[in-house]
Amino acid sequence: MSNYEMFLLGGSSMVVFAVLLLFSAGAHDQPLRKSMAFFLLGAGLLYLADKYSSGGIVFSDVPGVFVKFVTMFF
Repeated sequence: MSNYEMFLLGGSSMVVFAVLLLFSAGAHDQPLRKSMAFFLLGAGLLYLADKYSSGGIVFSDVPGVFVKFVTMFF
């Protein structure tokens, strides 16, 4: 996998996890620190993915990257 694909996979996963933590924290009246930390880490990884790509981030690449990641193990 290229650097672009690894950073895109990590960043998109972190942002999705941050959204789930945001809803969980809101439902249980907890502070949003974990959610914001994961969002910032995901945003940083997506920035690095944009830096390593030749034409910018294409969000239609995300499903292909997930499939490529899963097929690496099978």
